[in-house]
Amino acid sequence: MAALESITAEKFSPYGTVLEFPEGYEENFYIADTEEKQPWRIAVFRYSSREIRRVENHPFSKESFEPLKGITVLLVAEHETPEEYQAFVLDKPVCLKKGIWHQVLALTPEAQVKITENLEVASEFYEYEKAKSVQVI
Repeated sequence: MAALESITAEKFSPYGTVLEFPEGYEENFYIADTEEKQPWRIAVFRYSSREIRRVENHPFSKESFEPLKGITVLLVAEHETPEEYQAFVLDKPVCLKKGIWHQVLALTPEAQVKITENLEVASEFYEYEKAKSVQVI
């Protein structure tokens, strides 16, 4: 398992956008990410899994993950290297780039996230040879 890290804009930049105000930004409204070619949908996702064997990506859609309940670990990997994943505590909302491998795990009995993505979503899947699990040290 990869080392568990906190999300920062710099560490997360290969995978997507952290949904937060930039350092020193003075205005009250900031568009952190947008997609103009296709309409989006908003959903909530509930899970309790502490182990995964499969990750997915959406080649034509960005996807946001916004923590709602419980503690979530977000596994992400660049499209060309699904085996070289990183694990983040999802303590801030993020928006993944198109084609980023991802999956969520729960550190609590149940966790929930808000997801925003294209209305129509194509998915690709990658199966790990061995299950990946959450380990708290």
